[in-house]
Amino acid sequence: MDRDQLRRLQGRYARRAQPIGLTAEELDFANMPSKTDVHGIPVQAWIRFQDCAELVDGLAHSWTPKAVQVSWQDGPIQRSTWVWASAVTRKTALNRTLGERTKRDGSSK
Repeated sequence: MDRDQLRRLQGRYARRAQPIGLTAEELDFANMPSKTDVHGIPVQAWIRFQDCAELVDGLAHSWTPKAVQVSWQDGPIQRSTWVWASAVTRKTALNRTLGERTKRDGSSK
């Protein structure tokens, strides 16, 4: 990719609409305080923009029973917003359950 293409791509990301996050009323921190993980938990999340929604790979940093704060890399820009918890799926390194590991390893009869 040459410099002109890179500048155009960066300009496209910079002009892009901001993500649409939850409002203070929807978050209701007074009744639902948030919990935080400083390192972040790997997740996939649906992020709403003005004209579309995108499934992004990101990190969950804070959460309440109903909402999650997600950060992700959007081209050259680091973004963060709060979304409904139902829009977030935790990413796991192992795509199998404990029962499947136990059966495969033969450590349980």
